[in-house]
Amino acid sequence: MSKTLYTLLNEIDHHPESYDSAGVSPAELKKWKKNFSSASVRRIHRRRKTAAAAAAVVLCLAAAVTALTPAKYVAYAAIKSVSYNLSQLLGIEQDLSPYSTAVGQSVSKDGITVTLNDVVLDEGVLYVSHTLTAPEKITDFDTSSRWSSDMQLFINGKAAAWGAGGSVRQADDYNLVSAMEIVLNDDIDASEQLDMELIFHCGNAYIGSIQFSASGADLMADTFVSSLDETVTLPDGTELTFYKYSSNSMGQRIYFRYADKRCPWDVVLKGEDNLGNPVEFNIRTFKDGIGRMEVSALDNGYVKEEAVSLTLTPYAVKMPEQSGQMSNDFEAVGEAFTVQTAR
Repeated sequence: MSKTLYTLLNEIDHHPESYDSAGVSPAELKKWKKNFSSASVRRIHRRRKTAAAAAAVVLCLAAAVTALTPAKYVAYAAIKSVSYNLSQLLGIEQDLSPYSTAVGQSVSKDGITVTLNDVVLDEGVLYVSHTLTAPEKITDFDTSSRWSSDMQLFINGKAAAWGAGGSVRQADDYNLVSAMEIVLNDDIDASEQLDMELIFHCGNAYIGSIQFSASGADLMADTFVSSLDETVTLPDGTELTFYKYSSNSMGQRIYFRYADKRCPWDVVLKGEDNLGNPVEFNIRTFKDGIGRMEVSALDNGYVKEEAVSLTLTPYAVKMPEQSGQMSNDFEAVGEAFTVQTAR
């Protein structure tokens, strides 16, 4: 290939609307959502028997490319891949465009190009979608670490992440599309305009860095927050307190405090909304005595917009001390309580 991929990308039509739309069925979106929700962010607990690892997002791209040369096909496929935004990758039905930073910048080295597609800054979490484009067909993605990509986040010149997780899988012969969730340090104020830098590596090789600015102010302004004060006693006598519920276009969360920096319990909140729809929350992250639970959208979907309250019962099971084998023997650890979900 005489020209770099970056040059080829600049030579073709960069507007996705000029291409045929790649249809996305509800079943495919549900599959992406299920895979991404299994992703690991420093510490994530599930009801499943096996602890979740980095999950896969399968992108089915339909395109007529028989008339393209191999080099042009690579560039074309990259454009098709980046046309998927975070709402599609995460399986979120809400429109995230008012809150997203569609970056579109690329960095290239040794024939590998990384394109930063879409960024959303939420309550202490940065959601990132990026595409890695290879100069040759990727035939060993499942068996080799050659194409494994990594990101480092700096905000205002300082390392800013304490945990990260997400999903990635091959989109086509040349492209890998990722949806990542980066948990920010506690001292990061998402309401401010923040200068960010993402440094990309592939197979431990440095590819380059992309700088941009983002703010979560608009999303935070549209976030509903409800205070809680519900304390439950766990089987070992320790106490856990649920203190906040929040909801916005990215989903619904419940926060809790625990006396120790390490919580040896997996906790689930199960119940229903005032309309009778089932609802469940699972622990997503835990750090320094503060835990964040997210609604489990796999079986029941997100909390319905029409709902005004939830009635939830806490359940707990002891975390495995040695193996990673999760137990499903949850037992109720408190009475049902009510959460207001609308103003």
